[in-house]
Amino acid sequence: MKKEVWKYGLLSGLALAIMLLLTVPTLHHVSASWGMAIGYTIMVLSFLIVFVGVKHYRDTECGGTITFGRALVAGVLMMLISCFCYVAMWEVLLATVEKNFTQEYTASMVKRAQNSGLQGAALEAKIAEAHKFETMYSNPLYSAAMTLLEPLPVGIVMALVTAGILRRKPEDVMPSAASPEALPTS
Repeated sequence: MKKEVWKYGLLSGLALAIMLLLTVPTLHHVSASWGMAIGYTIMVLSFLIVFVGVKHYRDTECGGTITFGRALVAGVLMMLISCFCYVAMWEVLLATVEKNFTQEYTASMVKRAQNSGLQGAALEAKIAEAHKFETMYSNPLYSAAMTLLEPLPVGIVMALVTAGILRRKPEDVMPSAASPEALPTS
């Protein structure tokens, strides 16, 4: 299982990282809701590679059968590798082309708070919350953990769906017509 986990986890992670690299510069030109839709669509598509990996593992290493639990473990491990690739790419982008991300995001949080109609202490609390985010996000461990929370729920759902679809008990595997088990006995 180790070979398939690494192979398909890295393939999924590479697809996810490359798509992140290609889309981040363009996301400044679309609305936040479109950016989220694009981002989560890319995540789902890259996690389809995990589906292929679990299927390959089932068909080649497990003789065509796999339990839900074993498929789930394989899928989750592949998905975690993919997610860590996503986080690594985001940290690289944050240190290079997205150096002002935290300040720009904080400014947008402050602007949203100001435009929301809040006044007085409530507005000041929202602004303080935005600046607290800016301080916390400057810590690479915090930003990595927050970034991991983006693909993780999608990946877990995809791993569950994959395990549910691909599980196959030994009795579910039909013998082929050419196998001796398929021949009638007299």
